[in-house]
Parts: sequence; structure tokens; C-alpha cells
Amino acid sequence: MKMKRGIGIEVRSSHLCAVQILRIGRAFCIERVFNKKIRRSTDSPSAILKTLASKYGFNRRASVAISVPKESVFFRSIETEAAGRDHLRASGPFPSEYDFPIEPDETVTQYYSHREMTDGKCSVLTAAVSKESLRDTFDILHGAKMRPDLIDTTIFAIQSSIALNHPESRRGVAIIAHIAESHLTLAVTQDNNVLMVRSFPVFDGSDDDSDTDRQSVAEVLITEAEIIWQKLFEDEIEQGTRCYLVTGDGNAADLKAAIEENLHCQTIIVNPYAKVLLKHLHRASTDIIVAEGLALRLLVPDRTKGVNFLESDNANLGRVFNVKKEFAIYAVLIAAIAVISLVGLFVRLGHLENRYARIKNEMKDIFQRTLPEEKNIVNPMAQIEQKVQSLRKDYALLSSLSGTDTAPLEVLHAIATSIPEELHIGLKDILVTAESVRLTGTSQSFESVYDWQRLLRDTLLFSIVDVSDVRKEPKDEMVHFVVSASLAAEKQT
Repeated sequence: MKMKRGIGIEVRSSHLCAVQILRIGRAFCIERVFNKKIRRSTDSPSAILKTLASKYGFNRRASVAISVPKESVFFRSIETEAAGRDHLRASGPFPSEYDFPIEPDETVTQYYSHREMTDGKCSVLTAAVSKESLRDTFDILHGAKMRPDLIDTTIFAIQSSIALNHPESRRGVAIIAHIAESHLTLAVTQDNNVLMVRSFPVFDGSDDDSDTDRQSVAEVLITEAEIIWQKLFEDEIEQGTRCYLVTGDGNAADLKAAIEENLHCQTIIVNPYAKVLLKHLHRASTDIIVAEGLALRLLVPDRTKGVNFLESDNANLGRVFNVKKEFAIYAVLIAAIAVISLVGLFVRLGHLENRYARIKNEMKDIFQRTLPEEKNIVNPMAQIEQKVQSLRKDYALLSSLSGTDTAPLEVLHAIATSIPEELHIGLKDILVTAESVRLTGTSQSFESVYDWQRLLRDTLLFSIVDVSDVRKEPKDEMVHFVVSASLAAEKQT
């Protein structure tokens, strides 16, 4: 079964959270969680992120997503005559992009969704961030030697996490309320699609969590939720509408009660572990929902929705980083090719050395079988060549003993082929001269000697064949004889 890992990172002004999630099929498991407060004067987010792999066991090869600080992102629901987001994107930037509180040349936008309206128009939800803020976010990962695969907003990450852990949120209309540090973010969703987002500061962000602050947040939340709902649907919030509450500090009971009392909504405190397994059987901090959602955006892009500012035409961030990565990849590939080539050369050299040793052993074996009398082996090829030259000289010497065209070897061959096996003729001495041959031998009977004499006369090689000194020795019962033969005249010319 295919496995994939994703790391989500949320960096706030006073907090850093990272989550590593493993996806196996349709199951998700949180493998690593990192939470740390940032002391602005001493802590560097990049330095902290460098320790994720070396100290806390995060996977260096996992894909990475990070969120832009929520106070740096602006949302607009823009009405247009265009049929959809793709057409709008092809037609260029909206003239109303200038409504964002960012200089036009410094604005990076991403279109999230469009909603058909009753008058034939559509409302397009657009997220915008300044290049400076996007660059700062990018540089945090760059300084930690990490490459972002996705840069999204906190609200879309939260909506992705809610969709996984609370599947009922994917159907119908719902409200999402996120409170962190000094900001409140409200979003309205319909069938798992964010329709409108509003984000604004609600208090000074101090650590003093007083009853007054909580009451103030509740009042702002209730008022703004009614405004957003009225603007979208031109009606009051329906009783029983689901409201998903994300606080991160664990003190959401009073706020939940206020929402249910004033808005009559079914308020659900979001549980980031409802549908996600934990590798270690203990519950980590609840303030991981943004980082969790970012990791899910990487792992299930087909089932989650959001934006990726890296894909904006005027972001100009990913390209620079990718060029460096490509150079690093090329360097690694060249080094790998060099190593493989070097290993291949050594393997080939070892193969050739083994083959050479085997051939040398075979040559030595052939030399010993061919020249067993040679005990000192220095250079087999040269020694065999010398032996062949010596044999050639001996053959030439034997051939020159006869003044005829009949060579001694030819005479010996004729004698050997003229002795049938049944005659039992044995030769002791052979003397070959220029004109005659003298043979001394033995036989088992006198008849065999004279039968062989007739056979020699029948050959064309000899003209006269005489047998002499035929005698039988008592000690061995063998017949001894001497044969004298003259070479034929036609062979002597």
C-alpha cells in the first residue's frame, strides 16, 4: 500500500507549530508534533525549523506546506460577469485588486472559488498577500534549508482539518470561527466550499486571559457572524446551523455557550484527533489544527481545498529556489554517474584480471601436457615457439638425408602401414639411407616373415626386398630376421 508523508508548519509572531502526518491508503497517522513559543529577541524560526529533522525526527524528504500569517492575508468576494475562476484567471487581474490594502505591484493574488448568483453574475473569493510577507514566509523555510511545496492561508488549512475530522461539515452550510493570539477569523462554508472570509483583531493579544476579553471576543464573533450571514443569504442565521469553534487555548466552553445562546447554533469544538491516529498513544496539544490542515492539503489535494501562493504568476519565489535545487540535483546526478562509472571500471578490471589469470593457467596446463620434459616455465608461448622451430629443423634434416623425392618420414609411413596386425611383426631397428632401408625385427613364425616380404614387394615404394638371417632363438621362441629393401627407381629420379 502506498505511503506518503507531509509536514505542515504554522509560524505565528509568538508561536511555531509543525506536524508530520503519514498517509497509508485512506488512513492518517500523526507521527511527529512540535510546539514552541518564540521569544522575539532570541529565537529565529529558521533556526528552530533546522532542528526538526536532526533533533525531533521529522522526515527530510517529506513534502512541506507553510501558512502565511493570517494578519497578512486579505480576502475579497468580488462580483463579476465572468463564468468562472478559470476564465477570470485567463483574462488577467481584476481591476478591483486595487481594493486590497496593498500596492498593486506588490500584491500576489489567488482565486479560491466562485459562487453563482441570482442575477447571472458570480462571486469570486480571492485571497491576497503582499510580496514582502510572502517572501518573509518563504525565507523562513529557505533559511532552514527546506523547500515549500505549498504556501496557503490558515483558514483554508483549518477548513481542511475540519473536513477530515468532522465529516458532517462537508454537507450543508456551516460557520467556522478561529481565535488565535489577537485575531478572530470567521468563514462561512457551503458543501465543503468556503464562501466568505473575514479576519480582524479583537484584543491586544496579551497573555491576560480575562473575563472581559472573553466577553469581548464573544460579542464581536456573534455580531460579525450575523453580518456575514446576512450579506451572503440576506436572511438570519438558521437555528441549528453548525458552528465549528477553534481556539487553541482549550478555554472554549464559555464562548461555545455564548454562541449557542445568542445565535442558536449547534457549536462544535473542533477536535484535530477525531479521525487521525496518533503514533504515540498520548494526546498532544490541541493547538495543531492549522499545521495539521496544511499537511492534509499536501496528502489529499483532491479532497481538500485552498490556495497556493507559489503558483501565482507574479510570486517569483519558487522559480529561484527550484533553480538552486536543480543545480543541486544535477550535481548529485553527476557525482552518482561518476561513482557508478568508477565502480563499473573496477568491476570490469577485476573481470579482466580474473580472465587473464584463467588464460594463463590454461596456457600453463597446455604447455605442461605438450612439453612434459620442460620443468622451467618462464614464457610458455616463447618456449613452445622455440620447440616448434626445433622440430621444423629436425624435420628438414630428416628430409635432406635422401637424395630422392622420397622423404624418410614417407618411408617410415609406408613400412608402418604394410604390417597387418595378424602377422605379429615387431621392429627393433630401422636404418634409412638414400637408396635403401634395413629393418631388424621379430615374428612368431617363419610364414609371417615371408608374408610380410611379399607385402613390401607389392608396395610401389620398394623395388627389391630381401630377407636374410632368419632364425629362431630357443630362449624366447621368437623368429628373428633382417629385411633389406631398395627404393624404387622412379622415386629416385
